[in-house]
Amino acid sequence: MNESKLVPYLRPNLDILFIGLNPAKGSSDKGHYFSVNQAFWNQLYKANLINQPINKNIADEIIFGTNEANYNNWEFGITDLVTKYAESNSQKIKPSYQDCLKLKSDIINLKPTTAVILHSKVLSYFMVCLNKKVPISNSGYIGKIINGCNTEFFNIAFPHGNTITSIEKIFRYKELHDNILNK
Repeated sequence: MNESKLVPYLRPNLDILFIGLNPAKGSSDKGHYFSVNQAFWNQLYKANLINQPINKNIADEIIFGTNEANYNNWEFGITDLVTKYAESNSQKIKPSYQDCLKLKSDIINLKPTTAVILHSKVLSYFMVCLNKKVPISNSGYIGKIINGCNTEFFNIAFPHGNTITSIEKIFRYKELHDNILNK
């Protein structure tokens, strides 16, 4: 495994914090999140979370680095459960309890309104760390899962490479959109 070149887009009080498993090798090599496949950005656009189609090669800078293309100027960020390693085969990634505790601490300290768990492995490891029941993948809203923390969590399947259709993922992103809008 290679060390990741990607730096998470984290700052206090984000409207949405996306949480992946780890940076993909191709994304790390290019220096941009989700730059190997356009699916994530297309799903956000089709769910009205971003206002325009965005080229995958620079999308993270625009969507996570600014809010100019985000619906209602919402602030988005991204991190991973395992930030150190760039690897495209999720089978090779073994999150530690410490990784889960660091993520929990980041969420408590940064206070995002909503956090979106993007990978079934993140969902499984993080929920077990929190001593919570693990929901099925792509189940959408899962509530406030960290005791004493107001961040609401969503579970939306990874954008590509699984059996869950883009339509199902877009439905969950629309649910996320409506949840934030109705606050």
